[in-house]
Amino acid sequence: MGDNYDIFNSLYKEGVLTRVEADDLIYKFSTSKEDLMTFLKNNSNIDENTLFRFLASHFGLEYHELNVVTINEEAFAKVPIEYLKYHRLIPINEDEDEALIGVTNPLEYQAASNLVYYFEKEINICLVSPTALDTALTFFENKLRRKGAIANVDEYDFQPQTEEEEEFDPKLIDAPAIKLADSILREAVASKASDIHIEPDEFTVRIRFRIDGRLSVNSEIPPNLYNAVLARYKIMANLNIAERRLPQDGKITINISGDKYDFRISTLPVLYGEKIVIRIYDSRSGQQNFDALGLFDYQKEQMQKMIRRPHGIILITGPTGSGKSTTLYTFLRELNDESRNISTIEDPVENQISGLNQTQVNPKADLTFSVVLRALLRQDPNVIMVGEIRDEETATLAVRAAITGHLVLSTLHTNDAIGTVTRLVDMGIPSYLVADSMIGAVAQRLVRRLCTKCKRQTTTTSLDMRKLGITEPTTIYEPVGCPNCNGTGYRGRVGIFEIVTLDDEAKQIIAQPDVSGPKIYAYYESKGQEFLLENCQKRILEGVTSIEEYDDLVGMDQIEDMISQEKERKAQQKEIEL
Repeated sequence: MGDNYDIFNSLYKEGVLTRVEADDLIYKFSTSKEDLMTFLKNNSNIDENTLFRFLASHFGLEYHELNVVTINEEAFAKVPIEYLKYHRLIPINEDEDEALIGVTNPLEYQAASNLVYYFEKEINICLVSPTALDTALTFFENKLRRKGAIANVDEYDFQPQTEEEEEFDPKLIDAPAIKLADSILREAVASKASDIHIEPDEFTVRIRFRIDGRLSVNSEIPPNLYNAVLARYKIMANLNIAERRLPQDGKITINISGDKYDFRISTLPVLYGEKIVIRIYDSRSGQQNFDALGLFDYQKEQMQKMIRRPHGIILITGPTGSGKSTTLYTFLRELNDESRNISTIEDPVENQISGLNQTQVNPKADLTFSVVLRALLRQDPNVIMVGEIRDEETATLAVRAAITGHLVLSTLHTNDAIGTVTRLVDMGIPSYLVADSMIGAVAQRLVRRLCTKCKRQTTTTSLDMRKLGITEPTTIYEPVGCPNCNGTGYRGRVGIFEIVTLDDEAKQIIAQPDVSGPKIYAYYESKGQEFLLENCQKRILEGVTSIEEYDDLVGMDQIEDMISQEKERKAQQKEIEL
């Protein structure tokens, strides 16, 4: 126990744990049957990377931030994957002198040392996090499964089966199509993709993953295997495998490495068959808190003040895939306690949260947003979350609920936060009711984070300064590309936000019959409101993202106008100098 005590004590001395937390963990560990690493991972609230970085330092090991694209596939292939999974190891790289092996438990390294028989060179051990190890092993295991499935495609002649037939047919369960369909889903999860696009062409079927908001080709599969893969997904999602002329939608739920994932399946007839798009929902995304949203401190304070209001409506706006649902779930988790009755209306229910009453709409059964919302108003709710305001009836009911003492959270499709006001008016809500009911609105986007391993310093050009609203050259960062980011220069995304709250003066302006967007904008500009682009500018000046992401956010029309104005300014400057 002495060595273990030293670890808990060191965690306290490094400021990772308080004294009370360290003592509490020591007591719990003394009666636990888990090994130290597993105990710390499961019982402490320490971020996994922080914990394992500390453990690596404590045991005198290198900490390796594992990423599937940094792993040498030739080195990985030298060791049977069953051995790696059993002993929780992963070969990361090798050179002429040594092989680098990742372990998750620094106290058990004999199995890693035994890999000398596979590599016939010195073994160098580093520490990796369990989550990163599981992700990498899943990724490479699925690559092996896919290769095997495609290699065996000619040995299996697919015939569509019913779900009942599949259950009792061992040959079908072992079929290459089933292995391939499963491997695509698991590899997408390991790659942190948000969507999978499977697109039949004349001579091949292309698989693309959307990672950090950008689509890129993952692989291709033979056309003669595609119908089997398509049928497999349809069976899993309870769709009609015989229907090929109409679009269909369904859902698949799978546990991968101990976490539950929902896959929303959408099929669409195209020229060479049916295209499949699969959106991936991670159950953990509904467990985020305000810190995980990537807010500045003042923005976090603004949002928390908004949701602490007893009644009114708060709207989240942005395009598809901008993180609106994640923000809504964050609000719900913050509000979720036994003193409140919280009810949601969703399409679909993306994350199940204990303590909430969640209803999924079903238009086929006439269970629409407005129908459920009418019923909820008779259910004594404190907080109502409406997944999306799509029509005038839902908007009217939401505003009425907000005015009659309920806190209403919802989303609306507009370009910015102030646009939510005019959109509600356009939907038929009287402006005085909008002013009376609205607490505020949040517009958000996701921009790509620069890769911390390879981003490079540069100095702003005159055009960059114009975009950033600064007058003096300053240091910013640009993407380069390395194995850590798969050559893109970016890894992960961060939210940018525009948070608008309605004060009494704003409500007076909005309540006027002739309310217009420009009037509202003029008021908020006079108050020093930070808009979406200004928030993005801050992230660029911090070195978090790049000018290219700003350009994508603004749009090419405005960028071309800026370029033209800059050329004109330079020409005028040249004339003056002459």
